[in-house]
Amino acid sequence: MKTCKIKLITTNLTLAAALTVLAGCASKTYDKGAATSAALQSAATATTDTSTKVTDVLGALNNLTFKSEGDLRKQYDAFVSAAGKLDKSIENLGAKAQSMRDAAAAYSQNWSNQLAAITSEDLRARSTERMNEVTTKLKDMDASYVGVKNSLRPFTTDLKDIQTYLGTDLTAGGLATIKDMVTKTKTDAVPLRDSIKQLQASFSSLGTAISPVLPAPGK
Repeated sequence: MKTCKIKLITTNLTLAAALTVLAGCASKTYDKGAATSAALQSAATATTDTSTKVTDVLGALNNLTFKSEGDLRKQYDAFVSAAGKLDKSIENLGAKAQSMRDAAAAYSQNWSNQLAAITSEDLRARSTERMNEVTTKLKDMDASYVGVKNSLRPFTTDLKDIQTYLGTDLTAGGLATIKDMVTKTKTDAVPLRDSIKQLQASFSSLGTAISPVLPAPGK
């Protein structure tokens, strides 16, 4: 009899300990918002890097085609290197955007689930309005990213065409023939760079807006 009681007490203690651990591991509801904010800020950083890489590749292309001198292979290799770094930056931005998308989905779902726990109809209505507002901004953010992604595709395609063309005709004549294509690429990059900067600002702004950490006074 005593053995059974001891086993029962031991079992209860083990269960209580397990529940305590689980409670400690369970994420707080505001963690979803914090995670989404962090994902947005990470995406903003990746967007800034992509903007920098676009500027770098345009500079290398300009040096090769309009400021060419000496051994063209050095300038060509610099252009190829800059284009490769841009490709990696775009790939990283895509990964950060997907992380942002996943975090936003979990955030919205968690918020929706919590609405039922609010007994006050007024507060529940306000929370629903805020949730819809934030969710809409997150969806708009994703749409803006897709727009930039689609704009980057023809730009990088042009860069690859120029790279391939000059790879087989890296001469003064080849440069002269392709200058009009380079000029078009540089012109097309103007609105692209603007849209990338706008996306970066939007990522950063919304990330700050939904963060549980307030900016320091004066910032």
